[in-house]
Amino acid sequence: MTTSTRVAAGILTALVAVGGLSACSGDKGGSETPSWSTAGAKAKDLLDSTSGVEVSLSTADDPGVDYLSAASGTIIADPPAFEGKVNGKVAGFSVSDVPVISVGGTLWINHVALGGWSDRFQPDQLCAPDPAKLLDPSTGVSSVLTSSTGVKAGSSERGGKDNKEIFHTYSGTATGDAIRKILPCAEGDAFKATYRIDDKGYLRTARLSGTFFPDSDPVTYTIDLTQYDVTKTITAPR
Repeated sequence: MTTSTRVAAGILTALVAVGGLSACSGDKGGSETPSWSTAGAKAKDLLDSTSGVEVSLSTADDPGVDYLSAASGTIIADPPAFEGKVNGKVAGFSVSDVPVISVGGTLWINHVALGGWSDRFQPDQLCAPDPAKLLDPSTGVSSVLTSSTGVKAGSSERGGKDNKEIFHTYSGTATGDAIRKILPCAEGDAFKATYRIDDKGYLRTARLSGTFFPDSDPVTYTIDLTQYDVTKTITAPR
């Protein structure tokens, strides 16, 4: 595999995690925690109906292979598009602030090893996700929510700005089949999942732990959905 191919594969494969989220700490709240059947379904509906989201992701783990350590960006639902930057390790070397754009069914990566912006490598060539499709109701992030098993409600907690928001926590298992709809090469059959949903029903936090990459150690990814109903025009690089 050439260096340019490894760069593209490492960046794209890691982007799947953009679909676990950082917990918001604070005092326990008094709001009653809804059942998962109610909360999960509503969170999926809200995620499926949003125009777009701002997301960020990080992990403190090193799986011992090429991987994503951090990412942030914007996902737009219609037409599907993504724009952001990623950090990680590719071919044993650390890369940071690598620009990525996916629009019109074509993915672009900007890296010196690729000679600048390049569309030479597409997700279907690399067994990797298209980040623009992570809001797809059938095969994107929201499908992981409602296919999760053994989900149990935890306590409600206060957090957010001025500790005024209430978050409900849930823990269960995300199935390997659901994860593989996003990342076909995911190795694990089950992933530990923790979801945090605000009092309005929006998914704000999800932490997923398991074997995401072939021949690697398990990883825990922490992702923040920091804003819903985002609108943005994303265009292909010139």
